[in-house]
Formats: sequence, structure tokens, C-alpha cells
Amino acid sequence: MRVSGWKYPERKAFAVTTVLVAAAGAVRHRPVVAVVKPAALGMLAITVARGTRRRAPADNALLAATLIASAAGDYFMYREEFADGRGKDRHIQTGATMFGVAHLAYLGLFSRHGARPTRRRLLPRFAVMNEVAALLILNQPRLLPVLGTYGAALSVMAATAADPCLSSGTRSDPTRRLATGGILFMLSDAILMNRRYLLRGNLARAMSEATVLSTYFVAQMFLLDGVDSLARRRHAAGIVRPA
Repeated sequence: MRVSGWKYPERKAFAVTTVLVAAAGAVRHRPVVAVVKPAALGMLAITVARGTRRRAPADNALLAATLIASAAGDYFMYREEFADGRGKDRHIQTGATMFGVAHLAYLGLFSRHGARPTRRRLLPRFAVMNEVAALLILNQPRLLPVLGTYGAALSVMAATAADPCLSSGTRSDPTRRLATGGILFMLSDAILMNRRYLLRGNLARAMSEATVLSTYFVAQMFLLDGVDSLARRRHAAGIVRPA
């Protein structure tokens, strides 16, 4: 069962709000970011809500947990972007914790449908997050317990999303983009942390912020669409959680 969100009006609104939030973030226009950032995730949530009756209750609960935790993470990362000093560190840790919960919910969804991380998929993803961990050790080691744990959760989620068993095999099915969604999520976070410690200058900051926001929202779209399609198809086929 292929689920294409682009046939719905909210998907067009999602595309517009994603472009707006990326542009507003680049120029640090706080009022626009405050309004448009939650709106972009909200457009994805509307599409997810359309499939509620065609998914198992457990899948619906995990999807709701993912969306709620992601919305909370978005809020605290918005606060982090416009905060200073200790407030910036506090918000990024809280935001990472919320997104960690979202990744665990995604992991629960993938595991429910038979996906497992393997060493071959885990190692390159851990390598990316280890670069971020090295930046933390060199610059702010006190953030490592929270952000390092978050990076590990993200790596495992992304590796599990890439399990071929989740894909229907049909080229046009959204499940084919689950692996890309996980990679884009890692890319967004890695750019964010590299900008925090390595990039200097207004132009570099603007370009990196636009990239962070756009890759993040595309990642969420790929992951949510993929899980929605997977859960609908398996529920329609009567496939239960594997042993």
C-alpha cells in the first residue's frame, strides 16, 4: 500500500513552511521562526493523522510519541538558537533529550516490524557521531553525557531505519526513503554541532542554519511517511509484531 502525502493540501503547506523557516532561520528572524517551525511539523502530523484508522493502535501510539517529542525538541532548539550562554547549553540539552525520546519511539516502530541494527550499518553512523563527540570533548565536555547519549540513540535509530526488511521493494513506496531520512537527520545534527564550534562569520552561520532546518524537516517527512506506509500495509495484511 503506497502512501503519497503530496496528494494532500497540507503537504504543499509543509513545503512552503519548510522554505520559510529555513530562510527565517538564516536571517535570524525570530518571530517568523517561532510561528513557522511548529507549523511545518504540524503539517506532517496532519498527514499522519489521516491514517490513524488504518494502522494498529501500537503504531499510532508510537507515532504520536514521536510527533509530541519532536515538537518539544523543536521548541527547545528554537530557544537554543536565540539564547546566550548558559541558557543556550541548557536548551540544547533539553532539546536533545526530547529528540532522544522521539528516536526511541521511531526505534520502537522499526523494531515492531522486524528491523534490527547491524554492525555494518552502525559503524559508519557511529563514526559521524564520534566526530561530534570529539568536538564536545575539546570544547564543552560537560555536555557530553547528554549529547553523547543522544548521538548514540540517533545512530541506532538511523541504522535500524536502513534495514531492508522495512522496504516494500516498490520504488515509489515511501518506505524506500526511511534510510535516507535517518541519514538526513544525522546530517542536520552534525552540521548544527560543527557550526556551533567550528564555523565563523555571518554567511557561514546563515547557510548552515538554513541547511540544518531544511535537512531536518525533510528527514522527518521521509521517516514519518515511511513509517505510515509501512504500518498501513502491515496492518492491512494482518502482520503482527514479529517474535
